[in-house]
Amino acid sequence: MSTPAVERVSECFVTPESPTQESNQICHLAPWDIAMLSVNYIQKGMLFKKPTPLVDPQHFIQNPLNNLKHSLSLALSHFYPLAGRLVTQKTQDPPSYVVFVDYKNSPGAKFIYATLNMTISDILSPIDVPPIVQSYIYRL
Repeated sequence: MSTPAVERVSECFVTPESPTQESNQICHLAPWDIAMLSVNYIQKGMLFKKPTPLVDPQHFIQNPLNNLKHSLSLALSHFYPLAGRLVTQKTQDPPSYVVFVDYKNSPGAKFIYATLNMTISDILSPIDVPPIVQSYIYRL
């Protein structure tokens, strides 16, 4: 087997399909929210079986990708904080920092389409997740 390699094919931002009134405001975080924050964004990778080309082998992947983007857009309408960005703002009087989630000035949730020259069996059969998967998910 050749050396595993991840190829980033495309990326875009997905926004909520129907923004709500709440999503047009900022959401201030409470001290206990801030204590639970991680410095890394939430990142999830999903494995999908490669679809069989039915008609046009050049564009057969576009339909499932568009369906995934649309589903994410619908979900973000209900969970709009996941499409926001964390903002830290320094105030002078009193001197402090305020952390909030800004939805209005966010491009949305990042959607990355990447390929890996491994099979699903190569990834799922070992007891531990292969290092290539762990390292590249976080670099995408």
